[in-house]
Amino acid sequence: MRKLLLPLLMVLLLLFAFIARENSTGKALIGTGREYLELLAEGKLDEVHSMLTDSLGKLLAAPALQPLTTAPPGSGLSAGGMEARGFRLSTRLNEGGSRTLWALQDSSGVWRISGDSSLDNILGSATLVCSDFAMNVVIPAIAEGDSAENFVCPVSGTGYEFIENRLVCPAGHLGEGLEITGDRCRLRREEVARVLKDYLAAGYELPEDPARMYSVSGGLFGQRGGYRCPDNGYAYYEITASGIHCPHHDEYTAVEGFPPEQE
Repeated sequence: MRKLLLPLLMVLLLLFAFIARENSTGKALIGTGREYLELLAEGKLDEVHSMLTDSLGKLLAAPALQPLTTAPPGSGLSAGGMEARGFRLSTRLNEGGSRTLWALQDSSGVWRISGDSSLDNILGSATLVCSDFAMNVVIPAIAEGDSAENFVCPVSGTGYEFIENRLVCPAGHLGEGLEITGDRCRLRREEVARVLKDYLAAGYELPEDPARMYSVSGGLFGQRGGYRCPDNGYAYYEITASGIHCPHHDEYTAVEGFPPEQE
Protein backbone atom coordinates (compact mmCIF):
# COMPACT_ATOMS: atom_id res chain seq x y z
CA MET A 1 0.00 0.00 0.00
CA ARG A 2 2.83 2.41 0.86
CA LYS A 3 4.40 1.75 -2.53
CA LEU A 4 1.15 2.86 -4.17
CA LEU A 5 0.59 5.86 -1.92
CA LEU A 6 4.01 7.42 -2.49
CA PRO A 7 3.68 7.83 -6.31
CA LEU A 8 0.11 9.03 -5.83
CA LEU A 9 1.26 11.61 -3.29
CA MET A 10 3.97 12.81 -5.66
CA VAL A 11 1.43 13.25 -8.46
CA LEU A 12 -0.90 15.19 -6.16
CA LEU A 13 1.93 17.46 -5.02
CA LEU A 14 2.99 18.18 -8.59
CA LEU A 15 -0.62 18.88 -9.56
CA PHE A 16 -1.05 21.20 -6.60
CA ALA A 17 2.16 23.05 -7.46
CA PHE A 18 1.05 23.45 -11.08
CA ILE A 19 -2.38 24.79 -10.08
CA ALA A 20 -0.83 27.16 -7.55
CA ARG A 21 1.62 28.45 -10.15
CA GLU A 22 -1.14 28.98 -12.71
CA ASN A 23 -3.31 30.82 -10.18
CA SER A 24 -0.34 32.99 -9.17
CA THR A 25 0.37 33.90 -12.80
CA GLY A 26 -3.25 34.77 -13.47
CA LYS A 27 -3.41 36.92 -10.34
CA ALA A 28 -0.25 38.78 -11.34
CA LEU A 29 -1.55 39.34 -14.86
CA ILE A 30 -4.89 40.71 -13.69
CA GLY A 31 -3.13 42.95 -11.17
CA THR A 32 -0.87 44.36 -13.89
CA GLY A 33 -3.80 44.98 -16.24
CA ARG A 34 -5.86 46.63 -13.51
CA GLU A 35 -2.98 48.92 -12.51
CA TYR A 36 -2.41 49.88 -16.16
CA LEU A 37 -6.07 50.81 -16.72
CA GLU A 38 -6.32 52.68 -13.42
CA LEU A 39 -3.22 54.77 -14.16
CA LEU A 40 -4.64 55.58 -17.58
CA ALA A 41 -7.93 56.72 -16.07
CA GLU A 42 -5.99 58.95 -13.66
CA GLY A 43 -4.00 60.46 -16.54
CA LYS A 44 -0.62 59.39 -15.16
CA LEU A 45 0.89 58.96 -18.59
CA ASP A 46 4.55 58.72 -17.57
CA GLU A 47 3.74 55.89 -15.18
CA VAL A 48 1.63 54.18 -17.82
CA HIS A 49 4.45 54.47 -20.33
CA SER A 50 6.87 52.89 -17.86
CA MET A 51 4.60 49.84 -17.72
CA LEU A 52 4.99 49.17 -21.46
CA THR A 53 7.56 46.73 -22.74
CA ASP A 54 10.68 48.34 -24.21
CA SER A 55 9.72 47.40 -27.77
CA LEU A 56 6.23 48.91 -27.43
CA GLY A 57 7.40 51.97 -25.51
CA LYS A 58 9.82 52.89 -28.30
CA LEU A 59 6.92 53.31 -30.72
CA LEU A 60 5.31 56.22 -28.91
CA ALA A 61 5.96 58.88 -26.30
CA ALA A 62 3.97 59.22 -23.08
CA PRO A 63 1.89 62.24 -24.29
CA ALA A 64 0.60 60.16 -27.23
CA LEU A 65 -1.27 58.00 -24.68
CA GLN A 66 -3.60 60.89 -23.83
CA PRO A 67 -6.54 59.63 -26.01
CA LEU A 68 -6.60 56.43 -23.98
CA THR A 69 -7.45 58.32 -20.79
CA THR A 70 -10.98 58.81 -22.12
CA ALA A 71 -11.41 55.21 -23.30
CA PRO A 72 -14.70 53.71 -22.07
CA PRO A 73 -14.39 51.71 -18.84
CA GLY A 74 -14.71 47.95 -18.84
CA SER A 75 -16.17 45.51 -16.38
CA GLY A 76 -13.63 43.18 -14.84
CA LEU A 77 -10.56 41.51 -16.27
CA SER A 78 -10.05 37.90 -17.18
CA ALA A 79 -6.72 36.24 -17.93
CA GLY A 80 -6.33 34.05 -21.00
CA GLY A 81 -3.61 31.98 -22.55
CA MET A 82 -0.31 32.81 -24.19
CA GLU A 83 -0.47 34.36 -27.67
CA ALA A 84 2.11 35.83 -30.05
CA ARG A 85 1.98 39.21 -28.28
CA GLY A 86 2.00 37.80 -24.76
CA PHE A 87 -0.50 36.56 -22.18
CA ARG A 88 -3.97 37.79 -23.04
CA LEU A 89 -6.17 39.88 -20.72
CA SER A 90 -9.74 40.73 -21.70
CA THR A 91 -12.30 43.19 -20.38
CA ARG A 92 -15.90 43.61 -21.48
CA LEU A 93 -16.80 47.18 -22.48
CA ASN A 94 -19.97 48.60 -20.98
CA GLU A 95 -21.31 49.81 -24.33
CA GLY A 96 -20.55 46.49 -26.03
CA GLY A 97 -17.50 44.80 -27.44
CA SER A 98 -14.29 44.08 -25.61
CA ARG A 99 -10.78 45.38 -25.07
CA THR A 100 -7.72 43.17 -25.04
CA LEU A 101 -4.41 43.68 -23.29
CA TRP A 102 -1.30 41.54 -23.57
CA ALA A 103 1.50 41.23 -21.00
CA LEU A 104 4.97 39.72 -20.80
CA GLN A 105 7.57 39.40 -18.06
CA ASP A 106 10.78 41.36 -18.49
CA SER A 107 14.24 40.07 -17.62
CA SER A 108 13.72 40.98 -13.96
CA GLY A 109 10.41 39.11 -13.74
CA VAL A 110 8.18 42.21 -13.76
CA TRP A 111 4.97 41.97 -15.79
CA ARG A 112 4.67 44.71 -18.41
CA ILE A 113 2.08 45.55 -21.04
CA SER A 114 3.12 44.30 -24.47
CA GLY A 115 -0.07 45.24 -26.33
CA ASP A 116 -3.41 47.03 -26.04
CA SER A 117 -6.14 46.83 -28.67
CA SER A 118 -7.09 50.47 -27.95
CA LEU A 119 -3.46 51.53 -28.31
CA ASP A 120 -3.38 49.79 -31.70
CA ASN A 121 -5.74 52.49 -33.00
CA ILE A 122 -3.24 55.22 -32.09
CA LEU A 123 -0.34 53.38 -33.69
CA GLY A 124 -2.43 52.64 -36.77
CA SER A 125 -3.07 56.35 -37.36
CA ALA A 126 0.51 57.43 -36.57
CA THR A 127 1.31 58.16 -40.23
CA LEU A 128 -1.70 60.45 -40.58
CA VAL A 129 -1.15 62.22 -37.24
CA CYS A 130 2.53 62.83 -37.95
CA SER A 131 1.86 63.95 -41.53
CA ASP A 132 -0.86 66.39 -40.49
CA PHE A 133 1.37 67.89 -37.79
CA ALA A 134 4.30 68.13 -40.18
CA MET A 135 2.28 69.81 -42.92
CA ASN A 136 0.18 72.14 -40.78
CA VAL A 137 2.70 73.09 -38.09
CA VAL A 138 6.30 72.14 -38.85
CA ILE A 139 6.56 73.04 -42.55
CA PRO A 140 4.89 76.47 -42.15
CA ALA A 141 7.23 77.16 -39.23
CA ILE A 142 10.26 76.21 -41.31
CA ALA A 143 9.02 78.55 -44.05
CA GLU A 144 9.10 81.32 -41.45
CA GLY A 145 12.72 80.52 -40.58
CA ASP A 146 12.30 78.10 -37.67
CA SER A 147 14.36 74.91 -37.36
CA ALA A 148 12.94 71.41 -37.85
CA GLU A 149 14.90 70.23 -34.80
CA ASN A 150 12.66 72.39 -32.60
CA PHE A 151 9.71 70.05 -33.26
CA VAL A 152 9.02 66.44 -32.32
CA CYS A 153 6.74 63.81 -33.81
CA PRO A 154 3.45 63.88 -31.83
CA VAL A 155 3.36 60.07 -31.70
CA SER A 156 6.93 58.85 -31.20
CA GLY A 157 8.28 61.97 -29.50
CA THR A 158 11.40 61.84 -31.70
CA GLY A 159 12.75 65.09 -33.15
CA TYR A 160 12.25 65.89 -36.82
CA GLU A 161 15.27 66.23 -39.09
CA PHE A 162 15.87 68.33 -42.21
CA ILE A 163 17.86 66.30 -44.75
CA GLU A 164 18.45 67.32 -48.38
CA ASN A 165 15.48 69.68 -48.46
CA ARG A 166 13.19 67.06 -46.91
CA LEU A 167 11.53 66.97 -43.53
CA VAL A 168 12.18 63.52 -42.05
CA CYS A 169 10.55 61.76 -39.09
CA PRO A 170 13.08 59.31 -37.55
CA ALA A 171 10.16 57.03 -36.64
CA GLY A 172 9.49 56.56 -40.36
CA HIS A 173 6.01 58.10 -40.43
CA LEU A 174 6.92 60.40 -43.33
CA GLY A 175 8.57 57.71 -45.44
CA GLU A 176 11.57 59.23 -47.18
CA GLY A 177 10.47 62.65 -45.97
CA LEU A 178 8.37 65.60 -47.14
CA GLU A 179 10.03 67.87 -49.65
CA ILE A 180 9.84 71.51 -48.58
CA THR A 181 8.69 73.28 -51.74
CA GLY A 182 5.56 75.16 -50.78
CA ASP A 183 3.46 72.90 -53.01
CA ARG A 184 0.74 72.16 -50.47
CA CYS A 185 -1.41 70.03 -52.76
CA ARG A 186 1.46 67.83 -53.84
CA LEU A 187 2.55 67.30 -50.23
CA ARG A 188 -0.99 66.39 -49.30
CA ARG A 189 -1.29 63.93 -52.18
CA GLU A 190 2.01 62.32 -51.13
CA GLU A 191 0.61 61.87 -47.64
CA VAL A 192 -2.55 60.20 -48.97
CA ALA A 193 -0.43 57.98 -51.24
CA ARG A 194 1.58 56.78 -48.23
CA VAL A 195 -1.59 56.05 -46.26
CA LEU A 196 -3.03 54.09 -49.20
CA LYS A 197 0.22 52.14 -49.54
CA ASP A 198 0.10 51.19 -45.82
CA TYR A 199 -3.60 50.36 -46.13
CA LEU A 200 -3.00 47.93 -49.00
CA ALA A 201 0.04 46.43 -47.24
CA ALA A 202 -2.22 45.65 -44.25
CA GLY A 203 -4.25 43.33 -46.51
CA TYR A 204 -7.22 45.53 -47.38
CA GLU A 205 -8.56 45.62 -50.94
CA LEU A 206 -8.23 48.72 -53.09
CA PRO A 207 -10.91 51.18 -51.89
CA GLU A 208 -13.28 53.04 -54.21
CA ASP A 209 -12.09 56.36 -52.80
CA PRO A 210 -9.86 57.60 -49.93
CA ALA A 211 -12.84 57.97 -47.59
CA ARG A 212 -13.43 54.22 -47.72
CA MET A 213 -10.07 53.54 -46.09
CA TYR A 214 -11.35 55.02 -42.84
CA SER A 215 -14.74 53.27 -42.81
CA VAL A 216 -13.46 49.84 -43.90
CA SER A 217 -10.53 49.81 -41.44
CA GLY A 218 -12.57 51.14 -38.55
CA GLY A 219 -10.49 54.31 -38.33
CA LEU A 220 -7.07 52.63 -38.46
CA PHE A 221 -6.26 54.23 -41.82
CA GLY A 222 -7.26 57.45 -43.52
CA GLN A 223 -9.59 60.05 -42.09
CA ARG A 224 -13.34 60.42 -41.87
CA GLY A 225 -14.81 61.90 -45.05
CA GLY A 226 -11.68 61.53 -47.16
CA TYR A 227 -9.15 64.19 -48.16
CA ARG A 228 -9.62 67.62 -49.72
CA CYS A 229 -7.17 69.72 -51.67
CA PRO A 230 -5.70 72.41 -49.37
CA ASP A 231 -6.19 74.96 -52.16
CA ASN A 232 -9.84 74.10 -52.82
CA GLY A 233 -11.97 72.72 -50.02
CA TYR A 234 -14.61 71.48 -52.49
CA ALA A 235 -12.16 69.23 -54.36
CA TYR A 236 -11.86 65.76 -52.86
CA TYR A 237 -8.97 63.52 -53.83
CA GLU A 238 -9.73 60.45 -55.94
CA ILE A 239 -8.05 57.08 -56.44
CA THR A 240 -7.32 56.29 -60.07
CA ALA A 241 -5.08 53.89 -61.98
CA SER A 242 -2.49 56.71 -62.09
CA GLY A 243 -2.54 57.23 -58.32
CA ILE A 244 -4.02 59.94 -56.10
CA HIS A 245 -5.78 62.52 -58.27
CA CYS A 246 -6.61 66.13 -57.38
CA PRO A 247 -9.53 67.28 -59.57
CA HIS A 248 -8.78 70.94 -58.79
CA HIS A 249 -5.22 70.89 -60.14
CA ASP A 250 -5.78 67.82 -62.37
CA GLU A 251 -2.53 66.36 -61.06
CA TYR A 252 -1.61 62.88 -59.87
CA THR A 253 0.71 61.32 -57.31
CA ALA A 254 1.70 57.71 -57.91
CA VAL A 255 1.30 55.13 -55.15
CA GLU A 256 4.33 52.88 -54.66
CA GLY A 257 3.49 49.32 -55.67
CA PHE A 258 0.13 50.29 -57.20
CA PRO A 259 -1.31 49.37 -59.55
CA PRO A 260 0.32 45.92 -59.67
CA GLU A 261 2.10 45.00 -62.84
CA GLN A 262 -0.18 43.42 -65.40
CA GLU A 263 0.64 39.85 -66.38
